[in-house]
Amino acid sequence: MNKILVVDDIAINRALLRQTLQALGGYEVVEAESGKEAISQYEKEKPDLILMDIMMPDLDGREATTLIKAKMGDDYVPIVFVTALSSEDSLATALAAGGDDFISKPFNVEVLASKMNAHLRIRELNQQLNEKNNLLIDLNRHLTHEQELIEYFFENAIKQSFLDENIIRYHMSSMSAFNGDILLVERAPRGGFYLILGDFSGHGLTAAMGTLPVAMLFFKMVSESAAVGDIAQEINSQLYKLMPSGMFFTATILELNVRSDILSVWMGGMPENYCFGKTGKLKQMIHSQHMPLGILDDDEFDSATQVFHVDSEDKIYLYSDGVVEAKNFEGEQFGDDRLKNTLVTGNDHRFDAVLNELNDFTGNKNQNDDITLVELTCRNVPAIDENYNIPENLHTLSWHTSVSLSVDDMRTSDTVKNLTNILCAMPYVSRHKGVLYVLLFEIYTNSVDHGILNIKSADKTNDKHFVEYYKRRNEALSKLDEASINFDFSFFIENDQPFLKIVVQDSGSGHKPENVNNSDELLHGRGLKIIHSFSEKVSCTDDGKALNIIYKL
Repeated sequence: MNKILVVDDIAINRALLRQTLQALGGYEVVEAESGKEAISQYEKEKPDLILMDIMMPDLDGREATTLIKAKMGDDYVPIVFVTALSSEDSLATALAAGGDDFISKPFNVEVLASKMNAHLRIRELNQQLNEKNNLLIDLNRHLTHEQELIEYFFENAIKQSFLDENIIRYHMSSMSAFNGDILLVERAPRGGFYLILGDFSGHGLTAAMGTLPVAMLFFKMVSESAAVGDIAQEINSQLYKLMPSGMFFTATILELNVRSDILSVWMGGMPENYCFGKTGKLKQMIHSQHMPLGILDDDEFDSATQVFHVDSEDKIYLYSDGVVEAKNFEGEQFGDDRLKNTLVTGNDHRFDAVLNELNDFTGNKNQNDDITLVELTCRNVPAIDENYNIPENLHTLSWHTSVSLSVDDMRTSDTVKNLTNILCAMPYVSRHKGVLYVLLFEIYTNSVDHGILNIKSADKTNDKHFVEYYKRRNEALSKLDEASINFDFSFFIENDQPFLKIVVQDSGSGHKPENVNNSDELLHGRGLKIIHSFSEKVSCTDDGKALNIIYKL
């Protein structure tokens, strides 16, 4: 039931309006006999509509209306003047004071009812609008609070990062309030550092929400000196469980070792990385070999790591796809070719050259994706704790394990992976998983191909020969009756540094010891270079049948 406030200084007029409204039904009537009382009754009774006389002593209807309207705020209470005034100027003045309508005395009951109903509907709509506005304000306040929390987490994740300008230069530009790109860098406990550059699908808050679990896992696993592939696998596992279908995380995860000469990389769905030597020559491009994180389950996921030998002052360039997909006003993309050309011709100022070229290309056009560019310089990075020492219990720890591979093992595709997992289950070895996989792969391939099957490197001089080579290799393996490869692993400490000794013997014809340091024939092509680049010492014994490797942990 709507409450109506009737304001008139003449009692008979108030009584007439009361009787009329009661006859119409559906109204509760309260009265005021003056302008001042009208204000008091408005504050007390909170009416839904006011019928206001204009001509009253002391405080007339116009003045009372102005004061009542000032008290309403966002609430809308219609005020309809009921007046005997006929002058247009007088009525205009009354409406200017804040009135919403008027009806002349003597009034027509049907016209009065129609006007009241119309204004009451407007009030109801206004109340609904206010309720929705208040709900929106509350939702916006809640969303703002959540955005502030996400921004706090995001900024603190970035603040935790090791962003020494002598090692890392970066540029990050988001297309919305929150960045879907993420860059995290942290020093390894024993020196060197880890980096993750990633891009969540989508934009804004939805994309940025993935930052928290990724950052937590990254910093935790780096503190444990985890292998790059293991970090990728754990992040993938968590994102697969947490993220909705269709949302994923393209990422590059890398580690530069304590000597700054080995780069371990896991890439899933990210654009290629560029590696330049200190002379300015493009040494290599590192391409993604995996699916983005959060798509595959644990059984499908591949944690295999690429490992590269790098030199001091080499520079690695990483970027999100927002760089090459940036558009100018004509809709043309910046593109891979333009980026590569800018990097190749940029000399010692490649980072600035790319940003300047990108800015000139896009002009002031709003970016259509988050943009991140990173320049990584291969330099020695000290341990987080400069007083880091080998744990005392490791000085007294000595372990040794052996693995023997049969012909059936050699015919299995996962042999090296299984061998690496066995080795990395031993103390103090797991963080080197990526490098050791590559090292063991080269040793294993050398023993099978050149020791047991006696296939020479020269047989792989082009693509056609490469296919033929593996065809003959598989045929030879299928016909092989008896052969073995024995791996012997042992751990030792020397001058407060931990080392892993690997001794490999196969049942083949063996290799000439004098060739181990100056010929590709023993370890065939790049295998020799990789094994030497990763190892402290390489030698042969037992007339070339035993390969001895010392690897610094």
